[in-house]
Amino acid sequence: MRVLGCDPGERRIGLAISVGSTALPLSVIERKEGWIEAIRAVVDHYGVELMVVGVPLALSGSTTASTTMAHRFIAEVAAAIKVPVVEEDERFSSRGAERALSAAGVSMPRQRGKIDDLAAADILQRYLDRAASD
Repeated sequence: MRVLGCDPGERRIGLAISVGSTALPLSVIERKEGWIEAIRAVVDHYGVELMVVGVPLALSGSTTASTTMAHRFIAEVAAAIKVPVVEEDERFSSRGAERALSAAGVSMPRQRGKIDDLAAADILQRYLDRAASD
């Protein structure tokens, strides 16, 4: 089953795709007019059967303003694209992506365009790993 991972942010949406049991960074979509159509095109192109969307929670597990934004994103996507959507806790996914890029020697200005799809891959990989163990 092909699964699409999403890391929705205010300005960009990171996307990752499953290849078997592995999540690979795919692309970053600017969150401007036409972003839902861009995601629909990815879903159609790859034959996506499930979407996993990162939902940020506070360290305590409580909701935040970012959680509310992610839930709005999920509602918009679910209404426009008829693919089941699953939520995945995304705490630390962006920080992990930043650390990985820094460790690889990628400068801060060049990281901006790569953090979102790496975070989406991290979110998706967590989901895939948990699904495999269930």
